[in-house]
Amino acid sequence: MSNNNNIIENDVKNNTNQNSNKNVIEVRNLGKKFDVENKGLLFSKNINPDAVFSDNHDGFVLKDVNLDIKEGEFHIFLGASGCGKSTLLNIIAGFLNPTEGSITCEGNPIVKPGPERGVVFQNADQAIFPWLTVYKNVEYGLKAQGIKKAERKPIVENALKLVGLQDHAKKHPSELSGGMKQRVQIARSIASNPKILIMDEPFGALDAQTRRTLQDEFIEIWKKTGKTILFVTHDLQEAVYLGQKISIFSASPDARIITQVDVPFDYPRNLDDPVISEFERKVHEKLEEAINIHKDKNIDKSALSA
Repeated sequence: MSNNNNIIENDVKNNTNQNSNKNVIEVRNLGKKFDVENKGLLFSKNINPDAVFSDNHDGFVLKDVNLDIKEGEFHIFLGASGCGKSTLLNIIAGFLNPTEGSITCEGNPIVKPGPERGVVFQNADQAIFPWLTVYKNVEYGLKAQGIKKAERKPIVENALKLVGLQDHAKKHPSELSGGMKQRVQIARSIASNPKILIMDEPFGALDAQTRRTLQDEFIEIWKKTGKTILFVTHDLQEAVYLGQKISIFSASPDARIITQVDVPFDYPRNLDDPVISEFERKVHEKLEEAINIHKDKNIDKSALSA
């Protein structure tokens, strides 16, 4: 019997203090050179690589990156567009290989994608199958793993219930809103029961109201499952609203994690609370300092105005 049935049985009762001291991801002295992989990644995110790297195409996107991710942690990667956040996320996912340094998941080197790491992409239309129903999209990964149909059924039903799509199982993606399509992606990842969910600006393409709704829903999903979350954003408010810990990146080339900030507030969070607003202001200052380390670089400072 698969252990996937446990996906909604790990309720985190006090989510600000329940993280294990165990590192699930360890990154040591990692570097990634600017190459065709990174160029394609930047284009896929509508960023002009030439505007980011100027004449430094032989340089490093990321340089001397060191990072520990704790089990059960909601960890945010924050920085300006094109600073290497998604590059590091893709290295953790196993889609890209580092040029130098090391990266491990539970002590094992990451050299390719693995079932312990689920990925949710920004563009749901490119990630889910338009010819399959919601149910079959969520079931797809389980079927690929060879899990028997009788075992798949309760897993898929649990995942759909968790994201509020239980009444839309027979619909196709063309019948869904953008937010519902992202729920399909999240449900599919959760159904495979990875230990780590890797999310690359998953709400960035949604309207503000849908985005906040999904943010709130995802916090509840995280609290129920207790999974480790790695979440990329260039939106400062989103980082403060969602994360337990924020890693702030400098600008590329040679980007690295300049500082880490622990977010001390319980959920749910009210961004209009003066204490949280002041905290957000201080994080903004740290972000601006990190970006301005490379004052001579032509970068997108969109995170500063988010």
